[in-house]
Amino acid sequence: MGNIMNLKPISPFVQEEFSKYEKLRPIFTSEGHFLNQFLWEHYYTTKYAVDDLALYLFINKNNRAAAFPPLCKEEDLPEVFHRIETYFHEKKEKKLTLYLADTRLVDVLKEKGCLDNYEIEPDRDSFDYIYDAEKLRTLSGRALHKKKNLLNGFLREYEGHFEYETLGCANIKEIEEFHEKWLDERRIYDKYNCIDDEEEGIYRLFGNCHSIRCKVGGVRIDGELKAYTIGSYAPDIQCAFIHIEKADVNYHGLYNYINQQFIIHEFPDAKLVNREDDLGQENLRQAKLSYRPLRLEEKFTLREK
Repeated sequence: MGNIMNLKPISPFVQEEFSKYEKLRPIFTSEGHFLNQFLWEHYYTTKYAVDDLALYLFINKNNRAAAFPPLCKEEDLPEVFHRIETYFHEKKEKKLTLYLADTRLVDVLKEKGCLDNYEIEPDRDSFDYIYDAEKLRTLSGRALHKKKNLLNGFLREYEGHFEYETLGCANIKEIEEFHEKWLDERRIYDKYNCIDDEEEGIYRLFGNCHSIRCKVGGVRIDGELKAYTIGSYAPDIQCAFIHIEKADVNYHGLYNYINQQFIIHEFPDAKLVNREDDLGQENLRQAKLSYRPLRLEEKFTLREK
């Protein structure tokens, strides 16, 4: 098992190490990329390890040990999966549960007979929404006509009063202040009890702004920050990942505006955009579906029988 026992926290300083392994095969799920793992480390109590083949992700949720999909070459998936099984059987003395497995990982392991002793359950609340980046930039076509109307309504109503701005570490205090106001107004039913952990991840990101590579954009209205969003980019698959997006709902169409402008300004080369999952929140699900995704990036739970 080599270095698989040398578990380490996902610190702000391991992004380059993650990046090396992320590129070993195309991964379109958000959890296959560093910034998502960093933001949710506390929620899942995630630790990682590397060896000659893979980067491994182990979690402990509600005192239950489990794993996330490893980052490795596609042809190495069967061997890497075997190493994870061995780790759980010999070191944890437990059967393996692996969460958020992407479709390709499941197909490869099935073909090799690695999942003959596993239950495979789709996890619909965790499916990611994948969009055509150019459609999000232009909002062209009949399917997005309502979105275009909302955007145009915002442009008309606030003409001369708003501006999009690329933000950076110098803006962190201002972003934090806006975020606190947003949170006071928008605390909603939290199916997975994860909103506080999202907050912890966001503030941890703010506190390590200089150490982490990401994109941040914001919208000012009359000079005051009223929306911000955080994303990252995987150039090997030309996919932008939108991890955080917050806007003042009192400004009708503001979400539509920042959604569009962030892709235009920060990810000009992106062909795809992953706007992550809906966590089973019906209003969020309908909002994400209304932007007409190209596909849902499915994820599965693998449970050893």
